[in-house]
Amino acid sequence: MERRQLEFFLAIAEAGSFTRASQVLHIAQPSLSHSMRTLEAELGSPLFERHGRGVRLTAAGEAMVGPARRAVRSFGLAASAVRGVVEGDVGVLRIVSSTSWAVHPLVALIGEFRRLRPQVRFEVTDPAARSVVLDQVRSGQVDFGLVDGPPAAGQLASLELAEQQLLAVLPPGRGPQLTTTIDELLQHGLIGTPRGTALRDLLDAQLEAAGQPTDVMVETAHVASVVPLVLSGAGAAVLPEGMAADAATKGALVARLEPESRATVSLVWRAGGLEGAATDFLDHVREHQADRAR
Repeated sequence: MERRQLEFFLAIAEAGSFTRASQVLHIAQPSLSHSMRTLEAELGSPLFERHGRGVRLTAAGEAMVGPARRAVRSFGLAASAVRGVVEGDVGVLRIVSSTSWAVHPLVALIGEFRRLRPQVRFEVTDPAARSVVLDQVRSGQVDFGLVDGPPAAGQLASLELAEQQLLAVLPPGRGPQLTTTIDELLQHGLIGTPRGTALRDLLDAQLEAAGQPTDVMVETAHVASVVPLVLSGAGAAVLPEGMAADAATKGALVARLEPESRATVSLVWRAGGLEGAATDFLDHVREHQADRAR
């Protein structure tokens, strides 16, 4: 199975017609048809069935789309990796993200990309506030930023990465608790990061919605200490589900908040300002999101 066969297959699937695909690809239709017959013979199953003036995917063809896209993308990344080595350009990607989003969804994206492009180096920094993320992306100090809430417009482009449920994280040993409210959490005392940070903004929004003062009993600038503080019995916290899941493995109790609340996380970058490894990383993220949607 060759890369060009997969590219031809995807072009036909998108165009819905051998004729239109041949025009897009700038190749003769008989050559395109021959390539698809060879691919179908290799796979032992037809990928298209004719209808009217076009074609539609068979069940086998539908199953082929996702793997074909990933394979073509991998071919491209491999070629880019070779060029980077030959040209001596290993590449450095700079990303600014609060710890909340660096744990999930950023960790998985970096891990997947590093397996494909092991020569690319990442520098991930933790901002003081959401506005810092946007300012650093706009100024070109970093290639990408991760933010929650509505993404910025103007000179920045964005892509939604995940929607995380906010969960209550409580000290262990208090018995099972499936749901709780902000008012109930206040009885434990709240643990939060300084005002203006991503975690504190999420917590303050919950307190404001409940008509409560935006005060905490323990304020720490060290995000990594929030869960240990909860485990020590110092209070309770409101965390995105990625961090809450990690806290649960350490023994913390995790409960759903009522009413339910979610945070949307987006990747932002300078529109038209990417090149090299940054472009490859964005393509990888887009493919990852498309796979999740499918």
